[in-house]
Amino acid sequence: MFSFLRKRKSLPRQAVVTAPDVVATALVATAAAPVAGSCSLAACASGARATVLTMGCGDAEACRLRALGLCEGASVSVVEKRHCMLLEVRGARLALGAAITAGITVLPQPR
Repeated sequence: MFSFLRKRKSLPRQAVVTAPDVVATALVATAAAPVAGSCSLAACASGARATVLTMGCGDAEACRLRALGLCEGASVSVVEKRHCMLLEVRGARLALGAAITAGITVLPQPR
């Protein structure tokens, strides 16, 4: 009657081991080809406008930035650049540190 309460036999788990160089090779092979004229967001000066090409930061950071509107294809404007970068994205302003902006690849737009 209560067959769903019986404990199922679990199968032994198998460990998956991959060599770091195999993982790195796979990441390089799946990476998009660089676009001519692209640079990191950290290299942009104050007042510059750019279009986001790739988010090269960690998965958690990239997910959070996408939720805030900073995603691939978004147009950003650098409002101010000091020890952190103040950006305007879709009418909102975001302050990002140098480590995160260094991992974001953008295509600068002409002024």
